[in-house]
Formats: sequence, C-alpha cells, structure tokens
Amino acid sequence: MLCLGLPLSASAQTTGREPPDDLFFGEEIDVRVVNVEAVVEDGDGNRVNGLTADDFLIFVDGLEVDIDYFTEILENRAVERGAGRAPPAIGDGESVPTNYLLFIDDDHTLASSRRPVLRGFADQLAHLGLDDRVAVVAQAHGRLELLSPFTTDRGKIRTALRELERSRRFDGSLRSPQAARQRLLSDSRVAPPPGARIEADLTSVAGDLPSIIRPAPSSLTQARMETLARDLEFSITAVTATLSALDAPAGRKVLLLLAGQWPVGVFRPGGQGIGLRSDREMLSALSDAANLLGYTVYPVDQVSAPNPRLWDNLRELARATGGRAYLAGSNLAAMARVSSDVANYYWLGFVPEYRRDDRAHDLRVEVLRPGLRVRSRRGYVDLARRAEADMETRSRLLFPEPNRRPAEPVLRVEIGRPEPTGLRKMRVPITVFVPVGHFPLVPWEDQFLARLELRFAVVDRNGQQAGLPLIPIQLRGRARPAPDAVMPYDATLTLRRKPHDLVVSIHDPLSRRTVSTRTQIRFRMDPTTTGGLP
Repeated sequence: MLCLGLPLSASAQTTGREPPDDLFFGEEIDVRVVNVEAVVEDGDGNRVNGLTADDFLIFVDGLEVDIDYFTEILENRAVERGAGRAPPAIGDGESVPTNYLLFIDDDHTLASSRRPVLRGFADQLAHLGLDDRVAVVAQAHGRLELLSPFTTDRGKIRTALRELERSRRFDGSLRSPQAARQRLLSDSRVAPPPGARIEADLTSVAGDLPSIIRPAPSSLTQARMETLARDLEFSITAVTATLSALDAPAGRKVLLLLAGQWPVGVFRPGGQGIGLRSDREMLSALSDAANLLGYTVYPVDQVSAPNPRLWDNLRELARATGGRAYLAGSNLAAMARVSSDVANYYWLGFVPEYRRDDRAHDLRVEVLRPGLRVRSRRGYVDLARRAEADMETRSRLLFPEPNRRPAEPVLRVEIGRPEPTGLRKMRVPITVFVPVGHFPLVPWEDQFLARLELRFAVVDRNGQQAGLPLIPIQLRGRARPAPDAVMPYDATLTLRRKPHDLVVSIHDPLSRRTVSTRTQIRFRMDPTTTGGLP
C-alpha cells in the first residue's frame, strides 16, 4: 500500500478502514465480435459461392449460437446476397484487403532451403490485391527484428526479402544439409518416460526411422529434452508476441509461418522440469493466440529433409485456425496459393457471452446444403484481463519496436548495482517510478484510491525467459495527484549472471491503461571488489 503525498512511514495512520473490493469493478458490457472466415467447397474441392446466412449454423461447445452478421467476400470485395437472417458486416462492393504477416524463424532454418521459398514469395507479390499489405518479421539469434511493417509498397517488401536472403544476420542456424539432417534425427529421438502411452506417429519422424524409447534417459538426454522444449517454447512465444505487438490495419489477417525445423516429440519426462509435454500441446498456445487475435495461419515448409511429424504439427496448426499448410513442393508457390485461398470466403460473426475466465471454447461451422464441406477456425479463448495484460507485457519484451502510444508517459526505471549471490546468480535492485498521475483514481469517502499491477519480464541472450510475476500496488491519498506525479517503488530481482533484456510494465485493470519501458541488465566483476557492475 502506497500513500499519495505522504511518507510511507505514515501509511498506517491514514489507511483507515479498507475499501470494498467491488469499488474497483464497474459494470462492463463486452460486445467484442468473434469473426469466422469460412471457406465452402464441394466434393471435388471447388469453391461454392452464392450462399446466405440461412445456409450456415455456428456451434460453440456444441450449442448453436446466433449469426449476428454475414457477408460473402468474392475477390476481396463484399457481395450482398440478400438480407437473410443476419445483416451484412460491410456494404456491398466494399474492398476487404488482406494483411499478410510473414514470420521467418531464422534460428531453425537452413538458408539454402529457404532461399527458393523467399524468391517465390517475391515473384508472386503480383498475385496480391492492390490494397493488400505485407509485414515481414524475422527471429534470429533469439531476437525479433521487424524488417518491414504492414505496407502496400511492393518495393519495400522485396527489399526486406532480399535482406533475408543476403544479410549475414539471417544466414540460418543450420549451416549445411548434413547438419540439418543430424539435428533432425537428434531432435526426433525425444522419448517419453517409462510407462507413458505412445502415439504411433509421435516417434517416427524421418521415413523408416525406428521408434526409439529409452527406459531410463541419461542426464545428458534429459538436459537435451529441456533445451529442445525451451527452444520450441521460445519460438512459439516469439510468434504470439509478434501477433500481439503488430497492429494490423482493417481487413483479414493472415500469418505466413516459415517455422523451419521446429523440435518435435515429447519433452521433459516425468520428474524433470515442469513435467511431460508434447509438441502438439505446446503448439496449441499458438493456435489459441492466432484465433484470439483473428489470424488464419498458413505454415510454409522450408526444411530440406522430410519430417512427417513436423508436417503433421503444421497441418494441425493450419486446421485449428482455418488455414492450410504448404509443404514439400507446394511451398515454392505458397504466396500465390494463399492469396487465392483468402480472396473468397464467407465472413460470419457472433457475439459470445464473455466471462473472462481463460476458457477455450470449441467452435464449429456447418453448412445445411448436402454435399458441401466448410473450413474455418475451430475455437476461441475467453481471455482473462490478467492474461491479456501478461500477453501485452510479453510482446513488449520480445518485439523490437517500441509500441508506446503517444498518450503514454515514459516509465522511468533505475537499475542499481547487481551483486553476486549464490551459484552464478545476481541480485539486481530496481526502482520503478510509478506515474500515479497518469492513472484514474477512484474517490472513496475522503480519499482517492487506485489498484495497479506491476510486472517484470526478462529474457537472456539464449532466449530463456523468466516468468511474469504480478505485484499488486495499491495507491491511496487525500488529494488527487498532479498529472506528472510519480512515486518510487523498490524491488529486487534475482537473475542468472547473464545479459538480460528487462521490461517493466504497470497496468491499470480499471481503465486498461498500460505504461512500460524496456532496458538492459549487464553484469561484470569489478577486479578491485567482489561486487558486480551494471
């Protein structure tokens, strides 16, 4: 509890009785729409046009819900087919551009295999609509880099693709086909613990590669499992952070995912780390985030060796979001195929009853006319406010561009001298100057109150992230603070003795305002003392 305008030592004399919890929770009506892009085909795979809202049903967790609006999109333009039982989303003939986010995971790439895929993208930009936009983001050396924001300028997009092909910053982590093959086999031999149920397709990865099950994994194998799990988890988090950080313009949103050679298998046997997890379970976080933010995912293969398990994962990721996976030979013409696939669809929308409970909901679209099949996203997540703020903090940690809004003040943070503690760890004192004047305060009796959430998030040079501890801060005072008023908050972080990027954010759940800053922490031993220097 911090008291505004008074020394902290006086807080006990001014607190009085505690305010009721419901003082900080006003009535909120959430009318966010869940958008569903549905593709309808006949038995031969041909697109079916001319349907109306009366031809569709939407089910959430097995229960039918009303379709609140409906529009058919033909060649990126809205077509009005009659009123039906749902009003159109936009007017007849209006353009509906597509926003393509091209994400390249350079850390899992063999550059020679990726090169023809990127050249195919550049050659096929002519297939995009005039109003379609493309953004290019690369993950390299455990960092994200925005090579191009969303733009219709084809020259800028080609420049970004050439930089991926020619720059030494993006030369891929796999230097040769032999190294790629060796890592493929190594990553595949991740075994479940004794007694675990084994799916037939979990361990067979490359052609006739036999299933390998070790009854007692060695410490080296266990450490390898930990590394692979963190490796995959960081890449998934990097993609979701990019989806959250980039503000896509109006229109349909598509993720072109060049994942490269993501690890596959079952990681962390029982008793190790955080427990048993499969690659498919970890990837569900990515499909949930894509559905939450309205992205249809189109994975594009860029590996040189066949990997059926990885291909199955990418296909499932596409199916969960209503997209398609372009693997093996189909990856060279992926841009043209995706642009054709997203230009014609049915745009349905409904407003669910939001409870903000972090629950994932199954979603199914059906067509009443016989002989037709529909492809669409399979779910959505009712994200809690706290999880929403966590996602925003994580995106600000990993994404390189500052996304501070013009109205946000600069959050000031001072880093003290890191001191060594324990085995290869350090304690880092931090002072956060809370901009109390930026947040609205709730009047109660003769005081002004606020409840804020302070978060710290860190990532080291290896891409390993710390958790996102939430520290509640309660503000109280007898006078409303000035707009530029700040209050210091002291904290201490315990980290490994490695360079870290640190994001500090302060979130107000009532107004949903967030301020944050990003800084770096360095540690080196002072030769004249036993302490550390930032």
